[in-house]
Amino acid sequence: MAGAGTGRFFVNTVRILSIDGGGIRGIIPAMILAELRQRLDRLRKRQPYCRLFHLLAGTSTGSLITLGLTAPAKAADGSGYCKRPLLNAQDMVNIYEKRGLEIFPRQIFSQLQTMRQAFAGKYDSGNFDKVLLETFEDRTISDALANILVTSYDLESGRPLIIKKRPGLHTPPDPDFFMRDAARGSSAAPTYFEPVRVRTLNLDEHYTLIDGGMFANNPAMSAYVEARKIYPFATRFTILSLGTGRSVRQLSYETVKSWGFIDWVLPSNGVPMAMIMSKGQSESVNYQLQHLPRVDYIRLEPDLTGCNEAMDDASDKNIAALKAAAGRLINQADSELDRVASLL
Repeated sequence: MAGAGTGRFFVNTVRILSIDGGGIRGIIPAMILAELRQRLDRLRKRQPYCRLFHLLAGTSTGSLITLGLTAPAKAADGSGYCKRPLLNAQDMVNIYEKRGLEIFPRQIFSQLQTMRQAFAGKYDSGNFDKVLLETFEDRTISDALANILVTSYDLESGRPLIIKKRPGLHTPPDPDFFMRDAARGSSAAPTYFEPVRVRTLNLDEHYTLIDGGMFANNPAMSAYVEARKIYPFATRFTILSLGTGRSVRQLSYETVKSWGFIDWVLPSNGVPMAMIMSKGQSESVNYQLQHLPRVDYIRLEPDLTGCNEAMDDASDKNIAALKAAAGRLINQADSELDRVASLL
């Protein structure tokens, strides 16, 4: 069904785009979406992703892509926003390539800064805040051109905060945020960036947010549940779930048998506890959605062979390696990408 829009109405098949967290590795799903865009154009399906999907969801770096694809562009006459999205998938690839080092400066990569990470955030969030402000300006979640879902975790309430745009009236109403605040909160990975304190635009509420990957690095299940609520009469759900790369690192018994707390959370070890929790949550979601009735779950994620798996290595060398990993997946999943294009 073309022109998915944001309304609450009957559709037979609901189409969902879900994008994992993973820092600079977000260039991988951005490249997959850019490739899919080319295939859609060849099929003369020229509508943007905010029209082809009924719901777009993202965690952390996935939230940046989700918001970029659904933020409205400015009207040509300067009167406000139009129905055209601000960014396309190739624009997102360019942001990772050209601005990754602003967010994750290479001069930080040192033993001294690794030690600092044990006591404070590894990065000054000022550069990241600047990128988000220059990208989204004062656009809000309610300005989004599609139903969206962005995950974060509120430290003050001790509960997940799922930031949404959805149709209809809700009591109480959904909190509205600046897009830049939603992206920043969803991406505030502990030990990398400090938490962000944000206030709603429509309610007298404030939140202290950290990375949504704390509970939903793969937000596909959260997206599915939300889509069931928005479209209660749907008979099928097609979910395109894009990962940011599978770890190829193996932790042997001999390696970990003598580890203590510091070893499990040490950045120079790749923060193995966080890596395992993130991977476990994602694999659990994959298993559940693959076995739910009336759900067509399409998961695309390359392995990270030849890449630095760290979420913050934005060096030219690692960007090239991540792009190569995405390219390998695109070649391997050629028929699957054609199938996705035919389903949209």
